[in-house]
Amino acid sequence: MCDLFALSAKKDYSAPKSMPLFAVQAKKNMDGWGIGFFRKNHALIEKSAEQVFHSGHLHDSFQKLARVVKSRIIICHIRFRTSGLVDECHAHPFVLKFGSHNWIFAHNGKAPAIESYRSSDIAIEDAVSDSARAFEYLRDHMEDHHRHAAGPDMLFDALAYSTTQMIDQYPGDYNFLLSNGHLLFAFTNHRQFMVMKGSRELEGGLLLTTLARGLSKEKWLRVAKATNRRGLLLAISGNDVVLHKSI
Repeated sequence: MCDLFALSAKKDYSAPKSMPLFAVQAKKNMDGWGIGFFRKNHALIEKSAEQVFHSGHLHDSFQKLARVVKSRIIICHIRFRTSGLVDECHAHPFVLKFGSHNWIFAHNGKAPAIESYRSSDIAIEDAVSDSARAFEYLRDHMEDHHRHAAGPDMLFDALAYSTTQMIDQYPGDYNFLLSNGHLLFAFTNHRQFMVMKGSRELEGGLLLTTLARGLSKEKWLRVAKATNRRGLLLAISGNDVVLHKSI
């Protein structure tokens, strides 16, 4: 199954240590990779359908990006295909603009029911997958029902409610990262997140991954969904988890 990584910090950071470690540990996922970041409030993504790790070596472009990308929020995804083709347009992250922000989204999981969803707004071009449809659903629901949500608390509540509606209408395994460049949201209803703040071995800021043991020998915090609810949503600002809720 795909794996996720994110860095969140109070200032622009690069991740030359943690991102290559993430790629090596997630190398079993062979169907593409992508990196999303922000520059002057614009969402930028670099992605490939090629293997991130091959013949004992990391992909050259991935290694270079790990050194040079600088952003307060960085999202990385290494893909194992469960739907859609193995090509660049199906690699994550995806970008959509709504609510006056550019948003970056990456997902792992399996939710075939939502592949039938059809948005009346702009679709993610050429991407036929549960991940693309889930992002469009969240965009549409937040635009239709929470258009004026602005502050962190309001955005968190809007995303929590939209995610609840999505899971009720289209049950499945969802695990996603979503960011507007100011806040990083993380949701899971089937996998854990591992979180590290203030690593002495890796970069500063807050690091998050789906890899079961984290990325270093340090003591990572295990964050799992509540078993009696639909899932767990986190909001991260700078170095801190500022909001969390079982929905």
